[in-house]
Amino acid sequence: MYVINPDTPENSQLVRARTGIRVPILLDPDYSGAQTYHLAGEGRPMSGLVGWVVVDADGIVREQRVDVEFGRHTAQMVEAVRRIR
Repeated sequence: MYVINPDTPENSQLVRARTGIRVPILLDPDYSGAQTYHLAGEGRPMSGLVGWVVVDADGIVREQRVDVEFGRHTAQMVEAVRRIR
């Protein structure tokens, strides 16, 4: 599991400190990763990157959600990962 953040390294560290997340934060300043999974969009909260996606080992999207408050839905993310095993 990774967090993809379009922000600066410094702001990514603030996100880590504020949320207590322990997973790696990948920087995506040009939204290329977000665009790949259709999560980027102008005018959206959080600088346009909202949601989560579960991709299997073959690169196939198994589940995808547009979700501004994805941090509150970790149980759904974990369950989605379990379903692809």
